[in-house]
Amino acid sequence: MADITGDYLPFVYYEYLQGQFCDYCNSEDPRKAHPATNAIDGSERWWQSPPLSSGTQYNRVNLTLDLGQLFHVAYVLIKFANSPRPDLWVLERSVDFGNTYSPWQYFAHSKGDCLEQFGQEANVAITQDDDVLCVTEYSHIVPLENGEVVVSLINRRPGAKNFTFSHTLREFTKATNIRLRFLRTNTLLGHLISKAQRDPTVTRRYYYSIKDISIGGRCVCHGHAAVCNANNPENLFRCECQHHTCGETCDRCCVGYNQRRWRPATWEQTKLCEACNCHGHAIDCYYDPDIEQQQASLNIQGIYAGGGVCINCQHNTAGVNCDKCAKGYYRPYGVPVDSPHGCIPCSCNPEHAEDCDQGSGRCHCKPNFQGDHCEECAPGYHHFPLCLRIPIFPISTRSPEDPEAGDIKECDCNLAGVLPEICDARGRCLCRPGVQGPRCDTCCSGFYSFPICQGHSEKVAICKPGSRSSAETKSASTLILDF
Repeated sequence: MADITGDYLPFVYYEYLQGQFCDYCNSEDPRKAHPATNAIDGSERWWQSPPLSSGTQYNRVNLTLDLGQLFHVAYVLIKFANSPRPDLWVLERSVDFGNTYSPWQYFAHSKGDCLEQFGQEANVAITQDDDVLCVTEYSHIVPLENGEVVVSLINRRPGAKNFTFSHTLREFTKATNIRLRFLRTNTLLGHLISKAQRDPTVTRRYYYSIKDISIGGRCVCHGHAAVCNANNPENLFRCECQHHTCGETCDRCCVGYNQRRWRPATWEQTKLCEACNCHGHAIDCYYDPDIEQQQASLNIQGIYAGGGVCINCQHNTAGVNCDKCAKGYYRPYGVPVDSPHGCIPCSCNPEHAEDCDQGSGRCHCKPNFQGDHCEECAPGYHHFPLCLRIPIFPISTRSPEDPEAGDIKECDCNLAGVLPEICDARGRCLCRPGVQGPRCDTCCSGFYSFPICQGHSEKVAICKPGSRSSAETKSASTLILDF
């Protein structure tokens, strides 16, 4: 289930056998080596740390197990070898592959050590699924050899009977790595005797040794799988996901099943992932909580519930559910929304129209055009197909005929009879030569055929006052044109 490594693997150290003799250990000699892997190989061989005779710094030794992936750990069983169980240590776990660690359980020789070393009350009853305990029962000097430590991370906790549906307990038991952080060996205080400090025959007997570490647990599947197996090239345990969930730990909804937010299963509900309704125009979707709040997503039952948003709509479709036609396309009346060829191009000039109506295909004309196919200028525009805006000017002086000062007046002129400027700053029409009238809509006297307004060359065009031509003078009441 796991590989085990020691944070410190000594080259040469001592071992103590049944109080009878000491021998030298050599990590390069397989017969005299005690590597960390001995603790998980199922044999009677053991892992051993350097003794305190090599330095008191070897009171602090870490042994780390890499589980290879995330598991829910139910228990940890440790069998020690030819040394007593540690006097002070911490069982720790990591959920981020060894980057950070947090305590699972503290072990101390006395209640005072629990308070002084870890700030914990000793041997208290469990009340919460994530209580971190400090216990004293596993730190006695006896047995001197072959002692055991059993840590149950689930039993006696409130959520033990409904583990699959207890979020707190599931989170508390998660681990990718387990670390045994030893802080002090069990020495009967022999290391404090002055003679012992000078005589290595005493302190070389103080070290840690473990011959077996067993870990029981299960895959992390968030309640969406009944079993997991390692039938894959990576030889990793993977959940056999149900409820339309996917991922190594069933921690996400499968492609196309994001109509609802992913949730872990509970005792009451399976919290299965729901298919999005893309009307056959998309294969994937994502969940958007804002869309769900707006009730803007249609589920497969035809109800606006959930927040599924279709991704990459095909067949010229668009919208949350691929139920609309993309810009420039429309679906004729009677064509089903799931038809792969239902959206056809609008028959509109894109220079004159923005889009077209769904169903009828009638063009949505730009502001300066009008008509079913935007084939003419809208009111207030001229010169199709340019359809330029007829200018409007502010009125700055008042007269009995004028609107209130500051109002806006649009030029009301016959465009066939005006100059390119159309009207002046007061909104008065600027007539072409030979044209008269407030709107420049009649020929001057002596001319005919408006808007051409032609006449004989010997005739004089007489224009009535009130019209303004390009040749108007301030005092003249008639305009005489020579042809």
